[in-house]
Amino acid sequence: MLSFQKKSFHLLWLSFLVSTLGDWTYRLALPIIVLSKTGSAYHAATAFGISFIPWVVFSLIGGTLADNFSKRKILVVGNIFASIFSGFLLFILSVKNINFTLLYLAVFLLASVDSLIHPSFQSIIPESIKRDDYVKANALIQTIDNTLTILGPLAGGSVVMLIGGINALWFDIFSFILSACILYALPKTEKGHTKKITLNLLKNDILEGAKYSFHQKVIFSGSLMFFITNFALNMFEANYIFYMTKALGYPLIDATIALSLGGIGALIAGPVSSLIVERFRAGVLLSISTVLAGLSTLLLLINTNYIYIGVMLGLVSFFGTINVITYFTLRQHTVPSEQLGRVVLLLEWFLMLPFQLDLGLVVYC
Repeated sequence: MLSFQKKSFHLLWLSFLVSTLGDWTYRLALPIIVLSKTGSAYHAATAFGISFIPWVVFSLIGGTLADNFSKRKILVVGNIFASIFSGFLLFILSVKNINFTLLYLAVFLLASVDSLIHPSFQSIIPESIKRDDYVKANALIQTIDNTLTILGPLAGGSVVMLIGGINALWFDIFSFILSACILYALPKTEKGHTKKITLNLLKNDILEGAKYSFHQKVIFSGSLMFFITNFALNMFEANYIFYMTKALGYPLIDATIALSLGGIGALIAGPVSSLIVERFRAGVLLSISTVLAGLSTLLLLINTNYIYIGVMLGLVSFFGTINVITYFTLRQHTVPSEQLGRVVLLLEWFLMLPFQLDLGLVVYC
C-alpha cells in the first residue's frame, strides 16, 4: 500500500484517467469528422499537425506559471477553458460547410491549454506524495498511461462508432468538466502567490530554468538522451503502418496485433519498475535500459513474422518505460520544487522536437 497522501494523489490520477479517455475520443473523432465532411486527408492531417505547434510556442510559459502560481488553480482553470474551446470546435464541425480557418484556430487553442497546464500536473505530483513513494507514484501513472495506450483507441473508437463523431465530442467536453471538478477537490495546500504575469517575469524565469537545466549534468544528459532516442523511435513509428502493410504485405489486423503486443511490454514495465528502480543507481539503469531498447530494435532485422515483431516492440517499450520512470524519479529527487515546472518543460521540448523533425521528414519524403 502506498504511504503517500492518498486523497491528493488519487484525485490526480483519476483526473488523468478521465482526461486521457476524453483525449483519445477527440483524437479519433476529429479526423473522422473532417474526412466524412470534406473527404480531404490533407485537412485531417493538417488539423493533427497544428495540435503540436503550441508545445513549441507556449510550453515554456506553462513551466513558468507552474513555478510561480497555484498549480491547482492552473489545472482547474485550464480544464474549464479546454471545455469551452472543445465546445467551440464542436460548433465549427457541426455546420454544413466547415470554415477551416476557425477549425485550425479551435484545434490550436485546445492544444494550447494542454501545453500550459501539463507542467503544473507533472510538478504537483511530488508535492502530493512522500519522497520515498516517487517511484511507486511514477510507476502507477505510467501504468495508467500505458493501459490507455492499449485500450484508449478501442474505447475511443467504440464511442465514436456508437454515437457518431459529433456526439463523441460531447464526451470530450464532459471529460474536461469532470476533470476540473475532480481537481477542484484537491486540498488547498499551496501558499498564495502574488506575482503578476509580466513579459519580464516570463523572460527571466525561462532563462533561469534553462540555465539551471543546462548546468545540471544529470538533467541535461537525460534530456539529450531522450532527444536522440525519441528521434529514432518517432521516425520508426511514423513509418510503422507503411512498413507492415506495404513493405511486408500484412493485413492491418496483423499490424495492429503487433502494435498491441508492444503496448503490453510497456504495461508490464510499470509494476516491474517499482521493484528495481530503487535498488540500482539511476545512471546505471538509464544506460542499461537505453542500450537494451536499442538492441531490441536491432533484433527486428532478424525476422519479419508479425508476432515476432510484436514481441520485439514489447521489449522496446518495456525498457523504454523503465527508462522513463527512472528518469522522472531522478528528476523529482534532484530538481528544487520551485524550478520543477520549467525543467519539466525543457524535457518536453526535447521530447516534442524529434516528433516535429520526424513529421517534417515524413511529409517531405
